[in-house]
Amino acid sequence: MRQMLADLCVILGEQKEALTVMLKLAKEERDVLVSGESEKLEAIIRLELKEISRLGAIEKTRVESCFRLAEALNIPTENITVTKIAEAANPDEREKIIKIQKELMDIIDEHAKVNKENRQLIATHIEYSQTMLELMVGVEDPLNNMYGGDGKAASDIKRKTGMFDGHA
Repeated sequence: MRQMLADLCVILGEQKEALTVMLKLAKEERDVLVSGESEKLEAIIRLELKEISRLGAIEKTRVESCFRLAEALNIPTENITVTKIAEAANPDEREKIIKIQKELMDIIDEHAKVNKENRQLIATHIEYSQTMLELMVGVEDPLNNMYGGDGKAASDIKRKTGMFDGHA
């Protein structure tokens, strides 16, 4: 059992490392979004996808480790959590597990905040791009469309256009 707990601590450490890399990439993504250097975004996304794959493999190993520990501790697998494992461990192991669990939660919380900022930045960029496009090409007035009341094309309706013709 002691070895299983040590193995779990190693796995949690690997998760912490991978999540730290993901947080760093999310911050780089934020910096790229703020600076408008969108050409760098693709490389960051590729690195994030690679790290997500790594995290998936680590998570699979963590779940298997927790199931083995659940069996050893006579805890139903559907009720197993890192907290329950820590409660069953000796004081030294418990302290180590709880410490790394807290560190993981702090990283996850910070990552969630950075991702929220990134979503807001992306939404702002999309709104800005849409506004600029509408200024350049013009927007169709939904109340003044190209058809008359009889369903036939209305020739006397004037269309507003933007700086550029909306047709290619």
